[in-house]
Amino acid sequence: MKKILFLGVASLFAGACATPPTEAGVALFAQTTQPLMVTNNTGTKTGRACATNVLGLMISGDMSVEAAKKNGRITQVASIDKEIKGYAIYAEVCTVVTGR
Repeated sequence: MKKILFLGVASLFAGACATPPTEAGVALFAQTTQPLMVTNNTGTKTGRACATNVLGLMISGDMSVEAAKKNGRITQVASIDKEIKGYAIYAEVCTVVTGR
C-alpha cells in the first residue's frame, strides 16, 4: 500500500513538469488567459493555435500567431491572447487571435 501511495505522489510531482508557468506563478493545476497584444483594430473572427505537453516528456503543436491567423482566416489582427490549461500531467497552451 505504501509503495502504491509513493508511486502516486511521485508521479504527480514528476507530472508537474507538464504544467507551464504563468504570470501568476507555477501550479499543479492552472487555467489562465493572458493578454499579449491589443490594437485599435476590431474584428469578429477568432483563430486558435495550440501546443500540448504530456508528462513534460512530449510537446507537439504549432501555437504561433501565424497558425492562429490562418486557422481563423484573419488578415488584420485586433488582439492576441495566450490561454494556458495545465493539469499536472497534461498541459495545453493556445495562442488566440481575434481580428478581421
